[in-house]
Amino acid sequence: MTRSTRLRLLAALALASASLCAPALALQTADDPFSVVRQSAAVEMAAYTPAGGFLSRADYLASRGEIDDRVLRTRWRIERFDLDGTVQSTETREIIIGDGYVTEATDPGAAVIDFRQARILTRAATLTAPVMRNRPIIGHVHRQMDTFSFYTHNGELDEVTGPDGSRFERFWIEAAMGVRLAEVPMVVTATDTGATEIRRNADGAVILGFTPGDDGRPADVELFRRWLRHTTPIHPDALNVMSGLTGIPARFGYIVFSPSSPDGRREVWTRLSAGESTARFPWPENLESAAATDYAWPDPGIVPLVQAGFDAAALPAASPDEQAFLDAADSMASDGDKAGALLALYQASHHVGACPTRSTDPLCTRISQLVAAGLGDGEFEDLMASLAALQSDRVVALAGLRPYLDRTDLAGAAANLLAAETLAVLRTVDTGVAPDLDPLTLFTNSALADPYCSMTYWHAGRYAASQADVESAWMLFDIAVTLPAAATTLPVREASVMNAQLQAIAPNYFNAPPTAANAEAETDATLAADTDDTPEAGLDTEAQTDATADADDTADAGLDAEAETDATADTDDAADDGLDTEAETDASADTDDADDTGHDPEAETDASADTDDAADAGLDAEAETDASADTNDADDAGPDAELETDATADADDTADAGANTDADTDDGAGNDALNGND
Repeated sequence: MTRSTRLRLLAALALASASLCAPALALQTADDPFSVVRQSAAVEMAAYTPAGGFLSRADYLASRGEIDDRVLRTRWRIERFDLDGTVQSTETREIIIGDGYVTEATDPGAAVIDFRQARILTRAATLTAPVMRNRPIIGHVHRQMDTFSFYTHNGELDEVTGPDGSRFERFWIEAAMGVRLAEVPMVVTATDTGATEIRRNADGAVILGFTPGDDGRPADVELFRRWLRHTTPIHPDALNVMSGLTGIPARFGYIVFSPSSPDGRREVWTRLSAGESTARFPWPENLESAAATDYAWPDPGIVPLVQAGFDAAALPAASPDEQAFLDAADSMASDGDKAGALLALYQASHHVGACPTRSTDPLCTRISQLVAAGLGDGEFEDLMASLAALQSDRVVALAGLRPYLDRTDLAGAAANLLAAETLAVLRTVDTGVAPDLDPLTLFTNSALADPYCSMTYWHAGRYAASQADVESAWMLFDIAVTLPAAATTLPVREASVMNAQLQAIAPNYFNAPPTAANAEAETDATLAADTDDTPEAGLDTEAQTDATADADDTADAGLDAEAETDATADTDDAADDGLDTEAETDASADTDDADDTGHDPEAETDASADTDDAADAGLDAEAETDASADTNDADDAGPDAELETDATADADDTADAGANTDADTDDGAGNDALNGND
């Protein structure tokens, strides 16, 4: 894949969860290399079927399938040095490699990276008992991609400026985020002792060095390498060299430059032991799945919305069928409430899709009959006028929906969902519109009235992304695609597109393809998302800044702890193996680092009926709620997303073992984001 193609893909995904105003697409031209109208390379796509946070332990394990109890236990000594050789710290850690997962035994709060399920599991304490949080890897990768995109201006900048004013070559943010736009040539050499050294040029320093080992099966080695993508700031192209290993390395080391280590730091991992044993999958029987209230959210107001979705997704059989909406509408109409009946039928379209022209479906027929019967009814006609204005005059539409927002029935569900979308769009132009209303509250009210409407969680997720919270957005997307109606509406299709795009650009974060264990040399940043900051027991990936000279770190497999000054971005910090785990600080007040991307794709909610995000490279994840029964979202190619800088400062990258799921609002994105896996 060429650099220009990757740039277009990066722009498309950066836009993929955000533009709140679909009509803006009409202003983009197909010859604009960053236009979402321009078609990108096709991505082979599988359905996105998450093992979401709504699953119980038993259901999660059942979805995983048969589990081999055999594990490989590895113990490591991790040494961190200043570049002058001064020891910073030393610790010992035990890493367990199991059947499709990797975790850490020495830290009870460490995340379980479940590659088979593409989930990040973390134990969390509550007032009553510990619980297991369950978040999607894809949300973390989306965050990483956005951080890279934000700091590099969609890959246009070769030099990045950190929030503290430090400047460093893009190479180091590529290492921290695990993303690069084009392959970086690496010079790979072998020493007399059999170690491998990786440099950026023949005269440069060793940026990664490792000594091969014999322990472990090929699957263990590949899982460990992918776990390193989640937990260490090793450049993707350097990490790909390790895909040829047949055993867990005996030693490895690398150099880190980042806002938290502006003068550089070397880390060296030395394997002390490795041996096979047996162990159950690391979700203890006494740990219940976390309820929505047990997660850390940037906005606590999201809790009732998520919990409504968790409850509905856990009991899909209770979803109302078409007859339930017909019965509700008939009951309202017989009581003289024709407007309520229309809204109830409108809500049905959120479940089963819009009515095609001249449809004979009972639901569509009933809508036509109701419209005919409602002529002459002032309240009904006012509502019809408001619905018709959803696209042309959103202020008028919002005002017309207000009388129905206090309703807790299906009519209220429709009114609140439409109002939430409409208000979200209006707020992108004027933040002072309808100050007494809140989009998140409106989405929540809709979900409480009709918890089985997948479109509610889909649009709410897009709104969360617009508020710099892509991690929470993916939690909502998980719910949206799981509910029964999702198959007939946009969520399944659009989430699958986004998931496929992100996996294509960040393959090392996910399970290896079944056909090849080392298919990891794939374009690790095809899009810019292969960022890795994952929540591994505090192993954040800091973006390294190459601040010092061209010194080379001796040739002992890059494993020496000798200091080196890398005055040029080109220097390679000898292969000192190591994970830097220091914490980053976010540029925004309350932001936490873990999954901080600094850039949050804005969710786009189309409150208008006929708005079509059509050709945005198949990335249009925006599920428009059709404001008229006849509207069809079919041509929605995928989530268009505006690149936006997160200006709020209240986001929290939760502490669930580093599995940051809170959107970090980055006011120019903080050190946290750049520190990445550091």
